[in-house]
Amino acid sequence: MKIIEKLKDIIATQNIKKTIYNFLAVIISCIILLISWSTFYPKENKSTEKIESLQTSRIEKNEYFYTDSMDKKLEQILSQINGVGDVDVMITYETSSEVVPASNITKSLQTTKENDSQGGTRTTTQENITEQIVTLNNSDYKNAPVVIKEIKPIVRGVIVVAEGAGNPKVKSALIDAVTTIFQIKSYKVKVYEKR
Repeated sequence: MKIIEKLKDIIATQNIKKTIYNFLAVIISCIILLISWSTFYPKENKSTEKIESLQTSRIEKNEYFYTDSMDKKLEQILSQINGVGDVDVMITYETSSEVVPASNITKSLQTTKENDSQGGTRTTTQENITEQIVTLNNSDYKNAPVVIKEIKPIVRGVIVVAEGAGNPKVKSALIDAVTTIFQIKSYKVKVYEKR
């Protein structure tokens, strides 16, 4: 009640127009401040950023796991060849893994025929294609894309360092094994003797 009485006193003692203009100026300033607040301090969408970082890290971990496991598998297989001994392998790749997500594709085709007053005909065709990626919504992977297939990276070259690589037959066997496994040309495989 005291506030209302004070406002009445202020209005009575001052010019009413001036008070109303000041009041409107304060309201407009507050509105502008509220609108610009989101521009200067944008709301962080932590859930979206978290999901994107989880998906990215999952893809990176899968790619690292694939390349590291290929090195280990190749070392294990090559070390079992007669006369090879201890083996170290390095595989380089031309590309990284590629993931192909599932998507819903909607196509619409609209054809319009127009006749003008002089007997001419004009046909207009408009095609709209909309693609939306299909996502999973479960507790582990919120909004994770559904993967149709994953394309493994292409092998650029392989270096093999083995104890028995000084023997020409062993060296030839190592080159044959690597070229067979990765379906690459023999010049992309280098074999060296381990010191």
